[in-house]
Amino acid sequence: MALGLAGCAANSGGASSSSKSSSESSASSTTTQSTTSSSTHDSQKSSIVSHHQRAVKVTYTNLSDTARLDDEYREEHLYQSVPGTVKQNRIYQWDAQNVSDHQTVYIDKKAVATFKDDDDQNEYDHEDFYRIAFSKHATHHYWVNDDVIDHDLHHDNDIDD
Repeated sequence: MALGLAGCAANSGGASSSSKSSSESSASSTTTQSTTSSSTHDSQKSSIVSHHQRAVKVTYTNLSDTARLDDEYREEHLYQSVPGTVKQNRIYQWDAQNVSDHQTVYIDKKAVATFKDDDDQNEYDHEDFYRIAFSKHATHHYWVNDDVIDHDLHHDNDIDD
């Protein structure tokens, strides 16, 4: 999926479906993003952080897919919202989620966030995020960076022996 901004390099996520711009989805994104109660449960240990850079644009795509966690998923964060879309974002701890290596996750949304390049303010960087759940009918969803998903295991039917 390529964005039509001058000087932008498209970051292909391998998923194709219709998408809507952040202005079209701003009303619906509030209702589709997961909510968290004010009390923190042991299974949802979290902290609040401020994102250093605000997203210029976010494009959301609805998905209905499964994938597996990458070997190094613990190096990334579990977010309540797409990073750069809110001033303070809740980050959840992997240890509190009771997950294992290569566990299947359920993906219901993809977000492509566009940021101004730190080195060259006339260029843009794109980051892919996925909204995942750890069970098919989970009530709690998390936003994760593209690096959390193992794309090699995600496309196992493409492997030739």
